[in-house]
Amino acid sequence: MGGDEGAEAHDRDGPRAFLLAIGAVIGASVAWGWLKPHREGEAEPASDVGGGIGELAGEPPHHGQTESTSLKVRTAPDGVPVAPVGALEPTPPPAWVRPTIVWTVVLVAGVVVAVTVLGLLHQVILYLLLALFFSFAMEPAVTYMHRQWHWRRGAATGLLLGLVFLGLLVLVLVFVPTLLKGASAIAERLPQAAQDLRSWAKEHLDVDVSTTSIQAGGQQAAASLAASSDSPASVLLGFTASLISGIFGAFTVAMFIFYMVADGPQFRRAVLSWEAAIEKTGGYFYSRLLLAGINGSLFYVVLRILGVPGAAALAFFEGSVAAFIPIIGTYISATVPIVVASITVGAKGALVMLVYVLIYQQVENYLISPKIQGKTMQLHPAVAFGAALAGAAIGGLLWAFLALPFAATLQASASIWFQRHEVVESHLTHVEPPPPILDGHQATEGSGLLHRGGRLLRSTRGWIRKVV
Repeated sequence: MGGDEGAEAHDRDGPRAFLLAIGAVIGASVAWGWLKPHREGEAEPASDVGGGIGELAGEPPHHGQTESTSLKVRTAPDGVPVAPVGALEPTPPPAWVRPTIVWTVVLVAGVVVAVTVLGLLHQVILYLLLALFFSFAMEPAVTYMHRQWHWRRGAATGLLLGLVFLGLLVLVLVFVPTLLKGASAIAERLPQAAQDLRSWAKEHLDVDVSTTSIQAGGQQAAASLAASSDSPASVLLGFTASLISGIFGAFTVAMFIFYMVADGPQFRRAVLSWEAAIEKTGGYFYSRLLLAGINGSLFYVVLRILGVPGAAALAFFEGSVAAFIPIIGTYISATVPIVVASITVGAKGALVMLVYVLIYQQVENYLISPKIQGKTMQLHPAVAFGAALAGAAIGGLLWAFLALPFAATLQASASIWFQRHEVVESHLTHVEPPPPILDGHQATEGSGLLHRGGRLLRSTRGWIRKVV
């Protein structure tokens, strides 16, 4: 364990030591260049001067030395030799050398200082980024409460933060036991599923598949999960340090969010160009949260009908991932529930869920999503998918979700700061117009249910526009 920690510390300190060594070498070179005297008429090394003095004394030139290369020494009236004439004077360096060296040293020193500061303050910087994203999301709601309900900004921000923490607490208290029970049920049925797979492979493919390790692992996992579900307090105590660190981090982020949102006008005066980015990012958050609620609720109903264990946790996972990763997010998030359903309720249940996902995706793309989002910002699926992959590579699942609002903020800011130019129409740039969005009375004239659904979606879109 100590060896691994030492290796990690060595890996962290290696680049820093390398940069410090480069800075020291360049600094020593510059110091030598500044301190070394460069006087005109300075003689060459003593061997050359000695040759000239020997010639003055009447000694013949050394072997290999000619008359043209020997130094001429002038003598004073009293016969004392003075500075030699014709000595090779050192060529001064070009004028750009010293400024280049100085700026190189400054650049290297700046990089070293920046790396050191980032290494010391990386956690605080992460907290600030989290607070910035969540403040963008909360700003429209706080502004709406301040203008329409005449609430003070501090009170509105405190209420929203309290609701967020309360929702997180409810999620933990409700979903963790449900998730443990669902995982325990899956682990208990895993040996039987492995045995069924072995029988099917033997019957249809004439292949004998060994499932001993799968059955043993499933039984061990079931026992561990059963013990954890019976005593969830022991599980929490096992992660006491992580829990305390998480609480401290959440409190720090909440404080940053409170000051950023409560003092929103002052903050916007400092960064006035962020106003449109805040509006678009906030609208993106609220529209996606509403889509996550609709998707998760309907998916929960399907899971309950099929009898899949852990329906609440699976529905929450599916709704969240599908909402914040457009189009492909639905299929990615549905993989886990479909696998769980195939193990717990059989292949028919998994097939039913797959059909539901395909149908719901089309309904969301062409009916629900356009009505809810309206004029809020759209994040391209490829950009969202790439941002999620980059966030997962940086910090796991949490950063995969946080990378999406970060990408949305960058896109909103870029749409304001960067100048856009008209594109010449041609067959290479022609884009087919999207299908028209049907209102409730246009979809089916005699359908009361669709008409009421259309009115509900239109009112929801209007509420989002007011908030934004």
